[in-house]
This record gives sequence, structure tokens and C-alpha cells, in this order.
Amino acid sequence: MDKSEGKDWFAKTLNNVTEETAKVYRISRLKLEMNSLNKTYNEKMHKISKRLLKLIEQGEIDGSLFEPEYTSLVQISEKMEEMESEIEAIKGNLKFGFGKKKTDDDEKIVDVKAETIENDDKKEENK
Repeated sequence: MDKSEGKDWFAKTLNNVTEETAKVYRISRLKLEMNSLNKTYNEKMHKISKRLLKLIEQGEIDGSLFEPEYTSLVQISEKMEEMESEIEAIKGNLKFGFGKKKTDDDEKIVDVKAETIENDDKKEENK
């Protein structure tokens, strides 16, 4: 292969790579925009759903039109409320906070960090 063939091959290859890179860029940009639109769509659907549930609860719309999804949503909401109550009850009994200091009458307690445990293990190995 002489110099002119080498230059032609290089130019052709560079052109192909540039075209492929441009395609990948356009695809990535479109996917990013689609993700943004999807997020907006989901937010709008959530708002509509909340309004619809409120109208059903107020008796302005018949909930049976949306069965079995409506009943399922009600059951899920109830379960989530139960779990939230359980979490709050457990938090009330915690002596260790989530990265925060908690003050009791007799003592000041902070949470245990994993790195502290690892450091203690290393200290024991070095002995």
C-alpha cells in the first residue's frame, strides 16, 4: 500500500468513525431527553392519580369503575401506613440514631460506624 492509498484509507476510516460517533451522540441525546420526558410524564400521572383518588374518596367518582386497581391501591396505602407506624414505633425505642446524636437522661449515645468496627478488628489482628 502506497502513501496515497494509506491516506485514503485513513480518511475513509476517520470519516466512518466520525459518522458512527455522531450517531451514538444523537441516540444518547434522544435517550436522555426521553428519560426527562418520562420523568415528567410519571410526575403528571402521579398528580392525576392523586386527584382521582381524592374524587373517589369524596364520592364524586364511582371507585368500582377502576377495579381491581382501586382496591389494590387502597390496600397498598393501608399497608404502607401500617409500616410507617411500625417504623416510628421502632425509632422511638432506638438508642442509636441514624448518624445523629440522641440524648437520654443518663447518657449520650451516638451511632456505631462500620469503619470503627473494622479499625477495631485490625487492632486486634496487630496484637
